[in-house]
Amino acid sequence: MSTSPIGSNAFLSSLQTSSSSGTSGSSTSGLGGLADVNTFYTLLVTQLTNQDPMNPLSNQDLSAQLAQFSTASGIQSMQQSMATLTAQLAQTQGLQAANLVGQTVVFDNNSVSLPASGTAAGGFTLASAAQNVQVQVVNSAGQTVSTLQLGALPTGVQTFTWDGSTSNGQQAPAGNYTFNVSATDGTGQSVAAVPFGTGKVQSVYLSGSNGPSLQLQGQSGTVPLSSIQGVM
Repeated sequence: MSTSPIGSNAFLSSLQTSSSSGTSGSSTSGLGGLADVNTFYTLLVTQLTNQDPMNPLSNQDLSAQLAQFSTASGIQSMQQSMATLTAQLAQTQGLQAANLVGQTVVFDNNSVSLPASGTAAGGFTLASAAQNVQVQVVNSAGQTVSTLQLGALPTGVQTFTWDGSTSNGQQAPAGNYTFNVSATDGTGQSVAAVPFGTGKVQSVYLSGSNGPSLQLQGQSGTVPLSSIQGVM
């Protein structure tokens, strides 16, 4: 009985032809260390073509190798689906961010912006009720320019305003400042206070690597949409 080389197998020849034509086309993102999925197909078809015809693979081994084609195609399809889903999510976030223009938002930061005229606003969250709460306003040089005595405050979200007056009674220059909150209870024990900033959204940027970001009035930089904690 004569045996024909495995390379003459019509099924494998059709796979090799399909693989070769796919390699000459546009490439897609790779799997593992391979250049692309078409390269994987080429290598696998070559492996099958060059099997020893006098020592053929068992049906189980051949089925396992052929199943790798389906696995590779499935991973490629999953990658394409994830890329599409990511693009759609970015568009949705952009639309949500655009609705915030003109709104005053609360963001995860301890900065306040003092305009040329008017007041600056900030806030914080107290873990429990406090008998003595102080807010220290600090300039860009790290110097405390004003200390606000807020007295006793209950648990939860608290806000404050600063009119720009310094500790020596002068008017602080317009610009960006930071603030620190210290709070103690009736026994003198420290109470945790988590600061947050506020600002009016002027514009939205959609091209950031970390998603949409917001330009807030008086802020020198942008604030990521993921840092927004609420809308006032």
